[in-house]
Amino acid sequence: MPDADLTDPPRPRRSVFLSYASEDRQAAQAIRDALPALGLEVWYDESELNGGDAWDQKIRRQIRECDFFMALVSAQTEARHEGYFRREWRLAVERTLDMADDHTFLLPVLIDDTNQAGARVPEKFLAVQWLRLPGGRPTAAFEALCRRLVTGQTLGPQPPRKVPDQSARARSAALRRDYPEFPREEPGQRIRFWFHVAGWALQSAWVFFNRFPKWVRFFVYAWLAIVLMSRGCTSPDEHPRKITPATARKLKEISDNYQGGSSKADIAKLGALVAREISHEAGVNPTSRSPLLAIPFSAPSDDPTAQKLTDSIFALVYGRVAISHQGHVGLADEPVPALDSGVAVERGRANHSIYVLYGGTDSTPAVQKLTVKIVAVADGSVVWSESYPVAGADPAKIAAEVDSKVPSLEND
Repeated sequence: MPDADLTDPPRPRRSVFLSYASEDRQAAQAIRDALPALGLEVWYDESELNGGDAWDQKIRRQIRECDFFMALVSAQTEARHEGYFRREWRLAVERTLDMADDHTFLLPVLIDDTNQAGARVPEKFLAVQWLRLPGGRPTAAFEALCRRLVTGQTLGPQPPRKVPDQSARARSAALRRDYPEFPREEPGQRIRFWFHVAGWALQSAWVFFNRFPKWVRFFVYAWLAIVLMSRGCTSPDEHPRKITPATARKLKEISDNYQGGSSKADIAKLGALVAREISHEAGVNPTSRSPLLAIPFSAPSDDPTAQKLTDSIFALVYGRVAISHQGHVGLADEPVPALDSGVAVERGRANHSIYVLYGGTDSTPAVQKLTVKIVAVADGSVVWSESYPVAGADPAKIAAEVDSKVPSLEND
């Protein structure tokens, strides 16, 4: 009986997982083609992932089972702050946690002139020896490395390098921060594309701003704080022009002495009186085509007391609003009957106004109320509305509240 073959079975070829950014595919293909001839089996996603494969699961399994992990580092990986290759890098680093410190597993490869010291790679990559393969073309050093890997020889330790302090590394990271990639327009996604362009512009501006020296950024922050403080923490409904006590007394005097009614002559007299008394302070001029049209308040014709109070409140409201929005408030020549919003909107449209301010007292004898409204002329929507009991009404308080609810007219 012949002697049994006691020779050892052939040892399986050691495998290399090749990780790269899609932009570096050509260099990765050159390395892929060179490795088998040097005795190493290579796992390369383009050739190994077939249709129907669970792509992510297969990659994870290959990283767990491969003998070596070769990561291609380039200007492309530096420019991309996102990419699946970065997940592969993290998975490889996690596997090294179960390995001895002197075991060779990570094989970072530079395929261009990217600086190794400042590369955007995991810290674990910086603790092992790197290899430079311009364009992925094999070199004599690369072939020698592969021969050592096939025979199981360990690589020499990484030369010691000076580790910068945390503050220096933070500054270096800030300087290395790259601008985001310009978004790509997908078919049928034009609006979404322009939305992404706006976001790209904001991110790029922020990156550009952060590249200024710290003292420049501090100066800008201080200037913005001063501007905001100078404008005050006012809400959009508050107006920059304040009513002085002297002006408030004049308005009250006009309101108390106003004996007008709903006639055009009386209303015109009110407008002239307000303009003559306070134009030197506010530039009041009840012209046509003003953004806001103030329409005299209406009241029941058979209720002289309600008429007097309604006219007095309107005189005070109109005077106060005219001062707060100098040159932007027009005055209609007659009230709106029965708070008809349609008529009010038509008056505003004829006057080329944006808003109308009108109101009136109802004829309910039990709880009589004055209702004041601000309506948008474009669609007739109510911007603001409030009702006040006539009994015990405070005209000055009502005028102040109405004035605070008038939308901004400065840019209209």
